[in-house]
Amino acid sequence: MIDTLKLKETFEANGFNNAQACSLSHAMNDLTKDKRDLATKDELHQVRNELKMDIKEVRNEIKDVREEIKDLRHHITNLWTGLSDLRKELTQDMATLESRIIHKLSYRSIVSQISIATVVITLMVYFHQNP
Repeated sequence: MIDTLKLKETFEANGFNNAQACSLSHAMNDLTKDKRDLATKDELHQVRNELKMDIKEVRNEIKDVREEIKDLRHHITNLWTGLSDLRKELTQDMATLESRIIHKLSYRSIVSQISIATVVITLMVYFHQNP
């Protein structure tokens, strides 16, 4: 049996008002009347050990998740670098292609102009020889 007066005084000394201290000490007294509802020290230690194991498991899971996040960041950085390199390569390839196209168009334009000039000269020679 709990000494409710002593318990009430302890609650009041710790900042509870009189009504709160009385209510709480009586509630605790009612709870202790049926000893089956109270946990034993062994049960409390068992629960404590289970909680420690659960906390340890959660910490390990957090550690694993942090490692996965670190790996993902590394992969994302590698992908980003790869995309940047690809962009540089595409820019270079586009510049090379543009240069080749301009060269071919210039070459074809010159060849076309020479062909036209040849035809014109041939026509002039033909008409000049056949008055």
